[in-house]
Amino acid sequence: AKWMRDRQGIDPELVIREGEPVPEILAQVRDDPEIGVLVLGAGTDKKGPGPLVTQLTKNSGSLPMPITIVPGDLSKERLEAIT
Repeated sequence: AKWMRDRQGIDPELVIREGEPVPEILAQVRDDPEIGVLVLGAGTDKKGPGPLVTQLTKNSGSLPMPITIVPGDLSKERLEAIT
């Protein structure tokens, strides 16, 4: 949160919901019109990006915003360079 405030001038919002992760994330992004992009961190396992990324990207065509997937092994310096 501090990095977003200091570097990007954005105040992130913390939202806590109870339930299964994928349906709750989908409900939140559909309920909140102020969410401009859904950013997910991908796992570094050779089996794939992880179950959350896999399930959410299957729904990407019906979301009201784009999804950005950040590689799990991306360094902080590289992230800063591309943002």
